Amino acid sequence: MGKVIFWVTTFFTSMVCISSSLAQGGNLNEVLQCTLKPGFSLEEVVSVGKAIPRNENGPNLVFYREPVIAPASRTGSINVVRYWDNFEHMIRGLETQAPSGPSQHFFAMVDCAGTRSVGRNMSLVEQGTAAPYEGGDIDESYVAIRQCTLNSGNDMQDVMSLLREFDMDNRADGDRTGYGILQILASGQDGEMNTAFAIRAIGENAIGLGRRLDAMPWNTPESNSPATCGSLSLWKSYVIHWGS
Repeated sequence: MGKVIFWVTTFFTSMVCISSSLAQGGNLNEVLQCTLKPGFSLEEVVSVGKAIPRNENGPNLVFYREPVIAPASRTGSINVVRYWDNFEHMIRGLETQAPSGPSQHFFAMVDCAGTRSVGRNMSLVEQGTAAPYEGGDIDESYVAIRQCTLNSGNDMQDVMSLLREFDMDNRADGDRTGYGILQILASGQDGEMNTAFAIRAIGENAIGLGRRLDAMPWNTPESNSPATCGSLSLWKSYVIHWGS
């Protein structure tokens, strides 16, 4: 599967248009792919991350995700995922975040250079159905991710319609797994505009996600599928900051 992510040549001039689309639903995810520097453990990085002070302009939620089943290139790395309301919130937060001892220590432990991407986060389940991390009551869970690329002639509405139908047909009673799409809007990699996205299932807890994966039909994609997707990857996810 081609992991295609578009190159934004007019990022700042198009920001107003993108922010308007975000106001119609969903929120913004900023994702950093970071590599642990020699001599540091994930446990140390998580501990330091939780100690980073965040002001009123900071991200709503922060998670660090450790690869469990993922491409070999991700060995020794983490994904830093921060949730923002929109681009205005993200830029205001980045501008007003003063360096602190823990934040400086964090970036001494990891290398995140040149890996930032930003995407629109869209849930595919009715409000109140899902409760990832038991609604914020636990500090760790698991996330299943599948990277996808839109096929020619299709759009995200085609994908969302199909996945909503899939979720309704396959969600068992009591399943509180979060289920949604992250559509990549901005990244430093080449590719066709707005074609890359990820399907994410976020566990209410570890066992809950395992049960969902066990119950999923593992069918071969049909030729008329609106997107081409790669293999499932599995990540252990740590709650670093649970705000609003």
